[in-house]
Amino acid sequence: MKSYEFVIIGAGFAGAATAYHLSRRGVADILLLEQEALPGFHSSGRNAAMIRQCVPDRYLLALTRDGSRFLRKLPHDWPEPVQFKQNGSLLLGSGEGWAKLQRDAKLGRSLGVEMDLWTPEQAKRHVPVLKEAEFDGAAWCGTDGVLDIHALLSGYLKAASARGTRIRYASVVQSIGAAEDGLTVVVNGESIRARVVINASGAWANTIAKLAGAAELPLRPCRRHLFVSPPLAWVDRSWPFVWDVTHDIYFRPEGEGLLLCACDQTELAPGDPPVDEMVKELLAEKIARHLPALSGVSISRGWAGLRTLSSDGRFVIGWDGKVKGLFWVAGLGGHGVTTSSAVGALAADLLLAGPGNQSEAFSPERFAA
Repeated sequence: MKSYEFVIIGAGFAGAATAYHLSRRGVADILLLEQEALPGFHSSGRNAAMIRQCVPDRYLLALTRDGSRFLRKLPHDWPEPVQFKQNGSLLLGSGEGWAKLQRDAKLGRSLGVEMDLWTPEQAKRHVPVLKEAEFDGAAWCGTDGVLDIHALLSGYLKAASARGTRIRYASVVQSIGAAEDGLTVVVNGESIRARVVINASGAWANTIAKLAGAAELPLRPCRRHLFVSPPLAWVDRSWPFVWDVTHDIYFRPEGEGLLLCACDQTELAPGDPPVDEMVKELLAEKIARHLPALSGVSISRGWAGLRTLSSDGRFVIGWDGKVKGLFWVAGLGGHGVTTSSAVGALAADLLLAGPGNQSEAFSPERFAA
């Protein structure tokens, strides 16, 4: 029976960044398992690729800040180029949404994130297509942007592999059981011994937990759609991503057109979520009401992915309170790209510190009754 110090289940951003940071700390005895034939098939390859630091929780904001800093200046030995368009982010708010943005911006500045508050007039000068939109103010973060998520994920995996991590695709975990000094994982009928199993399986996190005999955590996989327009002559590719946080709609340049999202959220079982054509109607309604200058924009294609959200909005990073040798890196809820390096670094530190060492803000034990 083959044995490893760490077996990581899931080769999305959570698992890949954890493998990367463990390997950076000198750990070579790592097996990274991915159920699909290629990495990034699910959430890690279907998101909007936006780097966004402004969040309302100080613990999450520390991760978005540190993760963004890493992405803006990748290590000198990073194995492949990752295009990062630092066009910034512009978050629009009205009423309580504007009050919340002001609080979030103040929090961000207190933790070292460069953020400014703009009047509607300033925002409309920067993104003229907002000329007919109504909002009370905007939060601007010039260090945000959009990056190539596929190149980033590939970079984590290549860097970890170069330091000894073994990666296996099309590897379905069938069972996880207790063993002397660790856990036994059955993968495609083969038994593998692990001192520690890291549950980085995204929407399948509770499925993996149940296989190991752990209690399920309050994690919900929720579908969200993204749509892309045909080329539009008037789109300025230097625009930031623009998010109306009060009415839950955002857009950004994508190629010669726009990527648009109605911020829909429907809880679904783990899997490959189908596209719901009704969401196009929701998007059209939101555009007509809140971004009227975009009302004539058509849709050329769209897709859906699952975002896994915890009940309190914070990530789950830490040792399971019941199953010895089981560690969680889950519930990244739409912030997985931005925070990927910071999450991987925190996970690696806790893993190497050993059981009993937890991050109070992110520990799975916070959900214990």
